[in-house]
Amino acid sequence: MKKIKYILSAIVLSTAFFGCDDDLADTIDESAKPRVTFTVSSSNAPEIDTPEIIISIKMDKPIKTTTTFAATQIGGDAVLHEDYEVSGGVVPAYQTEGEIVISVNSDLDVEGDETAQFEVGAAAIPDLYEVIGTANITLTIEDYEFCLWNLVANDSYGDGWNGGFISVEFDGTTSTYAATHPTDTFDIPITKGSDYTITYVSGGGTGQAPGWEEENSYVLTAPDGTVFADGSGPEIPTAGVITSGTSTCN
Repeated sequence: MKKIKYILSAIVLSTAFFGCDDDLADTIDESAKPRVTFTVSSSNAPEIDTPEIIISIKMDKPIKTTTTFAATQIGGDAVLHEDYEVSGGVVPAYQTEGEIVISVNSDLDVEGDETAQFEVGAAAIPDLYEVIGTANITLTIEDYEFCLWNLVANDSYGDGWNGGFISVEFDGTTSTYAATHPTDTFDIPITKGSDYTITYVSGGGTGQAPGWEEENSYVLTAPDGTVFADGSGPEIPTAGVITSGTSTCN
């Protein structure tokens, strides 16, 4: 009776094992040549703050080899490594999803909108592992329209502003600027049409005292040539809003 039980158990285990193996073989059968689809997060990207365009890759079945996809530029006037970078594109073995990331490089050149047409597909692999499906994708890089301010920050002692700084707020973002040498110069772009506020923040009242603010001075020049200047010991820069308004270039 025990021998019969052992034989039956062996048959059940064998059936379970080969059944799972058959299911796995169906899932990763390269001869079926999996199809792939691509989804793009956006076809437009502004040329500021290094935005990323995501090309999502999805295969309808996994295969037992890692597959690399590429986005190859086939047209347009944008330039790789100058206007944008490309990374990613790997779908690991036994998986079905991956992504290609196109990162737009920020710059302050006035050059108009640029475009890049890409062909997206699997890189060269043996026919056995062929993945069926390509896509043509067009990306428009929108030229950043801004008005340029200039800030000259001075420290008479030469060791920096010791906690004081100038903040520039617009479009929900805040950037800060301060002297770290006797003189530092900054070009500050502010998006055209945006509401902005530029503020001097004291370093003497932020828990970093003494601020030695009698050493601090600045000259802030607006795009239309208007000058805002403050400080030059023994006077210290006035804490608070320096200027605010809507960004125009003249």
